[in-house]
Amino acid sequence: MDYSHITLFFEKFKNIIFQKEQIKEIVIKIISETISYPIENNFIEIKKGQVFIKSSPLLKNEILIHKKEIFDRFKKELPEGFNLTDIK
Repeated sequence: MDYSHITLFFEKFKNIIFQKEQIKEIVIKIISETISYPIENNFIEIKKGQVFIKSSPLLKNEILIHKKEIFDRFKKELPEGFNLTDIK
């Protein structure tokens, strides 16, 4: 019995998940470098083109102060076709 079609099916999901993790790592790197404070992986969540920050209000305010600079770097460093619209 040939299971190659199932393998191809799961490969698609593997690529999607891998791409999302890569995007998240790039976003974390950009924000961390911009505000000069290390951001942990579990502080950031990306849904429907929006970045949600789960941390202290102080850290959120610091990120929002640098929002324009962060979005400028997003445009330069994120893959073409992937747009982030807001940080919350």
